[in-house]
Formats: sequence, C-alpha cells, structure tokens
Amino acid sequence: MSVNKRIALITTWYPPITGVAVGRMNSFANYLSEDFEVEVFCLGNTEESITKSEKLSIHYLRTNKLYQHLKSNQRDSKIIHNCKTLFRILLSKVINNPLKNWEIATLSKLQSVHEKKSFDLIISSFSPEEAHLVAINFKKLFPSVPWIVDMRDEMATNPYLDLRTKNRLLNIEKEINEYANGLTTVSEPILLDFQKSMPKISFFEEIRNGFDHSLIFEQDEKKKNNVLKFGYFGSFYGLRKPDIFFLTVENFQNDNPEFIFEIHIYGAHNNYEIPYSLKDKVFKHLGLNYLKAIEEMNKMDINLLFHPRSIRKGVFSGKIFDYISAKKPIFALVDKDDVAAKLLHDLKCGYVAEFDDLTEIKEKLDEIITDFKSQILRIAEADDIKKLHRRNSVLRLTKMIHKIISK
Repeated sequence: MSVNKRIALITTWYPPITGVAVGRMNSFANYLSEDFEVEVFCLGNTEESITKSEKLSIHYLRTNKLYQHLKSNQRDSKIIHNCKTLFRILLSKVINNPLKNWEIATLSKLQSVHEKKSFDLIISSFSPEEAHLVAINFKKLFPSVPWIVDMRDEMATNPYLDLRTKNRLLNIEKEINEYANGLTTVSEPILLDFQKSMPKISFFEEIRNGFDHSLIFEQDEKKKNNVLKFGYFGSFYGLRKPDIFFLTVENFQNDNPEFIFEIHIYGAHNNYEIPYSLKDKVFKHLGLNYLKAIEEMNKMDINLLFHPRSIRKGVFSGKIFDYISAKKPIFALVDKDDVAAKLLHDLKCGYVAEFDDLTEIKEKLDEIITDFKSQILRIAEADDIKKLHRRNSVLRLTKMIHKIISK
C-alpha cells in the first residue's frame, strides 16, 4: 500500500475560491489523499496551515494585496469588471512574475516541510507559471524527488501570447523538460503538443476534467407546460458571449411567435448585452455553490455551451462535464473540429452548431424544439456519465504516480 507516500501539490487555485481550475485541484487533493499523504501549497488571503484530514493538509501563502482587490466579482458593473480586467493585464505586462511574493514564500514553506518530513513526489499546476517555478527551484535543491507538471492549458504554444510572454514561457518549458518526470494535461491535442516539445519527460497522461458530485437525478416526468428553458452557467469573456445565440433566438421568435422560452444565466459578469426584445425572456442569477448549480442545471430543459472556433485545439470548457452529469442535453455553439463537439457526438447528448453559423444554429434550434415537443431531447447514458467523474480521472493520475515512484 502507498499510504505512507507523501505528495506535495503546488497551485494557486484552491478553495475557498471557486472555478474549474479550483475543481481540478480540489479533486486532485481529495482523491489522491485516499492513497497518499497530500499537502497542498496554495494562494490565500492569509498565511495559515489547515489539517483537513489525517492525510490532507493545506498551506495558504499570501501575495501582493493589490491582486486581491483586482479580483472580479459577479456584482461588479460592466465598467468595473472591464477596468479590473484591464488593470490585471497591464500589471502582468509590467511585472514578469506578478505572484513573485507567493512564489518565494511557497518555495520556503515547501522546503521547510520537506526537510522535516520528506515528500516522495511533487505536482505543480499551470497556469500561472509561478507554481512551476516553485517546483523547478525545489528540484534544483532536491533533484531526487520526482516531479509531475500539470498543464491545464498550453504554455508557449498559445497563439495569443505576445512575444515577450512567449519567450518567457519557452524558457520555463526548457527547464520543465530538463527536470520533470511526468506531465498531465486536460485533452489529447494539448498532450500531443507537449510530447513533441518535451521529449525528455518519461510519462504523459491525459487527465480530463470532470464532474465531482454524487447527485442522482431520476427520469423527468412529462412536462406540464410548453416553456423551453435554456440554462447558461458561468462567465462570458472575449468572444465567448451570447450575442449570436441571442440574435438567432430573436429571429426565430419573430418567425415563430408561438415559441415560448426562457433563458436563465447564472454567475456571469455584467459584460454582455441583452437585446430589447428578449429583456423579459432572459433571467440573470447570481452564481451558486457547486451542488446547487448542478441541481439548477437539471431543472433546465437544455444547457448552453459557447466556445468560438480558434486555432487553439483541445479546449473542452469545464462546464461540459457538469452539464452532462445533470442528465440534460447541451446546445453547443462551439468549434465543431475540437474535443467538446467530439465528446457530445460520442455520448449522443447534444446539439452542435458552429459558433458563428447563424443558419446552422437556427437548424439546430428547430431540431431542439421538435425534440422538446416530442419529449425526446438527447441525454447521455448513465454508464457514460459515470466515466466522467473526477474520481476516475484522478485514478489515472494515481496509477501514473505509482509508476514514477517505483521506477
């Protein structure tokens, strides 16, 4: 048994903050601690250490207080949200390592804990790069301790980086290639890119995101009304906005006045516009805790996924797994050549249209309404849903750790 093996997890993303990255790290910590002793080194507002269980401890380390004030809040107005975003971008341009204070404090704490009771393996998760920088410097001090790098996104190959950032990340990637023993990432396309750029790393594994709850939803009773409820959960940013969907629905409603619907948006910032004709059809809600959000997803007739086409491939969007777990279909306006579209096709639980193809979106909307009226909207099979649980993803990581430690 591996109960005495010790793992350090280095990340800026950890509860009590929320988000897809937090969900990934939280599942790593929780499910790895079933087999190993796990200590998490993460970002916090205060410096403290917490023992969550016999085999899971959390160390919170602080950074510059300015970053705490620049965090986005759902209650921010559109102007405040945009200003915070702009200031964060500008600050990142001026400061190479905006989390330098956290990086220094985390390395010091990690080293101190290791010298008292050594770790058998460390894991660091990108982004941001400071988590990997902590691990690189730790490896230079303790080269015999194996290291797994977790990549939630591509690094230097991100096509939207400026040259300065790209070169900085390229230098970090070179050091990762020299020091890391294993690499995990969220999808096969990103994994294949890293295999090419980091040939010295011995172990690679696709560790997808997933859902992380045990809620059980029974088969829906026959609907007693004809109101089609769309749900969207999460934020809007960049080109990922509901504008094209709103336009399609608006046009469809003009041609089909008998079409009765509601659009419920949970947790989005006020950085999008609702057409006047849809004002009484769109309902904005504050964000919910994870389990409550899943329950609300199940109350919708169909949930919305937006992801515009990009030269970046391998982007699932974390909420896709939660949507599937809620046993409701997905209307996906996405890149049809990427992994999200393939997953929905394989599981037969969605209606997929190219993000900006108005004709195709309208055709799929027609199809959805027909299936809704016939009560045959597509949902995934129970066995396929179970496979997407984060516990199963982390099991792949557990097996990888055993291989690396025993090598």
